[in-house]
Amino acid sequence: MKVKINVIYDFSVGALTHNMLAPPAIPAPVPTPSIEMICTMMWTLGFLANQNKFSNGGKPVTHRGFWIVLDGHDCGMMIPDVTIPPAPNIAYPMFWPFSSRKPVFAASTVKMNGTAVACAQCFGLPPIPMMTCGDPIGAPTTHSMINVFNGVQVGLTWLDILVGVITIVFSMATDYLFSKIPFDQVFGGRGLGVLMENVLGTALSNSVKGLSGPAILSGFITSSLLGNPTITVSAGLPFLGGQVAISPMAAAGQPSVVATGNVPGARGDTTGAGQTLGTPVTL
Repeated sequence: MKVKINVIYDFSVGALTHNMLAPPAIPAPVPTPSIEMICTMMWTLGFLANQNKFSNGGKPVTHRGFWIVLDGHDCGMMIPDVTIPPAPNIAYPMFWPFSSRKPVFAASTVKMNGTAVACAQCFGLPPIPMMTCGDPIGAPTTHSMINVFNGVQVGLTWLDILVGVITIVFSMATDYLFSKIPFDQVFGGRGLGVLMENVLGTALSNSVKGLSGPAILSGFITSSLLGNPTITVSAGLPFLGGQVAISPMAAAGQPSVVATGNVPGARGDTTGAGQTLGTPVTL
């Protein structure tokens, strides 16, 4: 099936749930309906933190002069999602710094700068959602709204759809599992207050999800379906962390082990690809 590409100015919007914390009436975080606010694909802090992934590699690929969104893209941190009703909510520091909104479907047979093109659309058959962060779990409840006006299409196969569905299911399962672990209690009894305990607990929870069984299994299954079985282990936050990818059946001339590190403003890996702001990782 044909899907219109996304470029840096396309935007998404949706709805889900996020925590409400408003002492003394709401003394502990409670999942509450939220508006997943309008967010462009190039999101300032997400770009600066190197969470965005565009076709701006060594030989940039553009549509009407703008970079194209690639697989692995995340709009990134500080998306100001708002709980409903818009009552005083001091929980925003718990989820705005760790916000995430990303395409989970990609056209594996169409690559730019060596990376598959991301696919997301609201208007089209079928609608293809983006995964968005939420409490207690993230879900595919946001859509790219205006990419229907772009003039380039890519082919999304049924295998690509299966890979995206598997990614969604395992991502939601991982979130659910981690929502049951009281990470905030690690910082309890230190006089930090309920908000800071939950902020630090959220950071800790997000930083170790890539070490979990569901996350590792999901990556192995989807990469195997696409012909390159890879075991990926990651730790740290998307904008400050690293990962190791092991490919037992790496293609000739390709390394079987790739280590990647990321700090705000720069990304590098052991392939010597010299990754910089917004450039897709070579794995």
